[in-house]
This record gives sequence, structure tokens and C-alpha cells, in this order.
Amino acid sequence: MNITIKEIPCYSREMSCQNRTTIFGLLYTPVEYDGKLPAVILSHGYNSSHRELLDMAECLAKNGFAAYCYDFCGGSAVSKSGGSSLDMSIETEISDLKAVIKAISENDFIDTDRIYLYGESQGGFVSALTVAQMPNQIAGEVLLYPAFCIPDNWLKIDPETMKEPIYFMGMKLSRTYRDGVPNYDVFEAAGRFHRPVLIHHGDSDGVVDLSYAERLHKAIPQSKMFVYHGEGHGFALDARKLMCERTAEFLAQLAF
Repeated sequence: MNITIKEIPCYSREMSCQNRTTIFGLLYTPVEYDGKLPAVILSHGYNSSHRELLDMAECLAKNGFAAYCYDFCGGSAVSKSGGSSLDMSIETEISDLKAVIKAISENDFIDTDRIYLYGESQGGFVSALTVAQMPNQIAGEVLLYPAFCIPDNWLKIDPETMKEPIYFMGMKLSRTYRDGVPNYDVFEAAGRFHRPVLIHHGDSDGVVDLSYAERLHKAIPQSKMFVYHGEGHGFALDARKLMCERTAEFLAQLAF
């Protein structure tokens, strides 16, 4: 199936920083389609970008979806969206994702009853918390090694002892990041979503231990999980291809 790619900006509803307004994104769609399209909104991980999602967006578009991949504001050192990493947190990324969902929903060629989320690592964590806040607006989601370890990693740090800026995994942060980490049961929150969820995780992930995905799988009533032997936080090419195919098949079964 032939596809088209268009640059379509969105605008963040988070106004705490004047520069945190423009969200860069690319929309992949089939060239030909009848009626309205189901849509998948793809969220990247910490210090990643939309570029890491292009293979998934292409796969989804070839399977009849509109697929929108974007950069979180301040979400990476190479982000094409506005804003600084010093202003970024889980809270601001949830706000960004909500803004994207609203903007994509307003297109007249999108079927608002068939909107799905896909998220990787921190983007998966953000996606799961976002659907918990708006469960009736999202028809399903797919999570690749979702970073549910973030509260355990960050809430144990006394914010009064933090020296700014904070250099973490190739990016510069402020206390805003730590202050925006959810201080509630994130598994219980994710479990409020009662629509189909697919989880992918490697059993050799040194960043997000497999136990977090297993706990999430138990918490979400309608979840399914694939475990990839020998894969870490970032899949090898063959595993990545298989993961894309499984994701497209899962979402197609829901949408068509």
C-alpha cells in the first residue's frame, strides 16, 4: 500500500513556558482510503524522538491507519518541538500527548471512535497514564518496554539534595522533572483502562526490568504481553520488525 507523509504541527496546552507551544509531528496515511481512518498516536521515549518511530508509523500506514509520530516538548536533545528539557516532566509530556490527541481528533478524516496510542519506554509510561485520565476517548494501546520504573527510580531522591542542572542519560534536567513524577500507584491508575492493551518487553532489559511489565500486565484487565528472549531496552532489527508486525496485527484486529 502506498503512503503519504505530511508535516503537521500541534500546539501544546501547557503554557507554563512561553516556548512550550509548538509540537513537531509527521502524519503517515495511506494514499487511498474509503471513509474515515483509524489513528495511532506514537510517543517516543526519554531523550529519543519521532525518528525512532518512523518504521512503526510506516508499518501502520501500510495497514490502513493514520499514524502520527511527534516530539515531546523538551523531550530530547534533538527534539524538533519547542521548549527546553529543563521544563520537561512526566506531567508536561502527558499535557503534550493530550494536546496531540485533541489536534488529531479534530481532522475530519479521522474516526474519533478508533484512536489508539503507541508508546515506547517513557512514552509508554506517559501513554498509559494518559489513557487512565481519558479512558473513553482511546480505543486501545500498545506499549513497548514502558518505563513504569520511573517512580521507583526518582521518588526515592530527596529533592532538597538535588543540584541543578541534573545530567541524566544524555540530557539536562531540572527539579521540574523529579517534581512531575507521579506520586501515586501508577499500576492501579493504568488498570483503570478497560480496553485492549498489548505490551512488548525484552527479558534482558537493563533499564526497565521485565518485572515491571509483568506487574503492569496483571494490573490491566484486557492486556496481552509478548516477551522477547535476549532483547534489551532497544530491540535488535529482527525483533523490532516482529514487534512492528505484531503491533499492526493487534491494532488491525481492533480497528477493522
